[in-house]
Amino acid sequence: MNVHAARHVVVIAGDRVPASDLASALTCRAEVGSIRVTVVCPVSEPARGFVVYEDSRRDAARARLELVLDVVPGTISSAAGYVVGPGVRSAVLDACAQLSPDEVIVCGRLPRRPFGGDATQLLQREAGVPLTVIGEDTQATRGVRCVLAVASGSVPGDALLARLSVRARISPAQITIACPTEGHHPRLLDAARRAIREAGIEAHVYLAHPNACVAALHAVQERHVDEILVAVDARTPRRRRARPEWITRATGLPVDAVFEEVLLQEAA
Repeated sequence: MNVHAARHVVVIAGDRVPASDLASALTCRAEVGSIRVTVVCPVSEPARGFVVYEDSRRDAARARLELVLDVVPGTISSAAGYVVGPGVRSAVLDACAQLSPDEVIVCGRLPRRPFGGDATQLLQREAGVPLTVIGEDTQATRGVRCVLAVASGSVPGDALLARLSVRARISPAQITIACPTEGHHPRLLDAARRAIREAGIEAHVYLAHPNACVAALHAVQERHVDEILVAVDARTPRRRRARPEWITRATGLPVDAVFEEVLLQEAA
């Protein structure tokens, strides 16, 4: 056995990823000895009562995976990750069986046991390795607000990008942009990323459910969100258009709206 081998830490990126807490946890472990990190990101379960496309769920999980990999401190030389099927418990047990880690860190909430008891202790016994859960009670990343923006189509419009640029200057924010679309072709995602890059905005983006309301609800289920910004475009079919009041009622979160057609009229 090589005593100098790096410890293998698996991070399960669940529905709540407290960036600063995760970075601190990994830094502390790296200070004790060399570690390598594998991030496993389970897709979320569909919101009850809604059909959520498999492609939308996987795109959202990939965006969350990118976010978590960005959190891994630069002092850790090896970090990789991949997306798996739904369920934190399944992700933990499968990762332990396939990767043989030395430790597992779960970001998010563990499902409640039907007959009570400590869910963390039970999962640790099943996994057979030390297991730590962070983010169960996290309401916000320390000092950084998690902002969800829902575009009016596959590419964020000028009004939404302008508002996000202002929002980023107001206070520290971790921005994720959901782009509702029927198709999930890589070219659409490339176009969305190019628009964000040209606007000078630092954000993660993914292609979402074509109904903006469902896209918002699914995103809140997918990750921790503090505030929501939605784009409303009169050209979008009414049945797929964002409805800020409905999203507020469904999520319990503050929702701000921008209207893409305003800029279009001004430019005319």
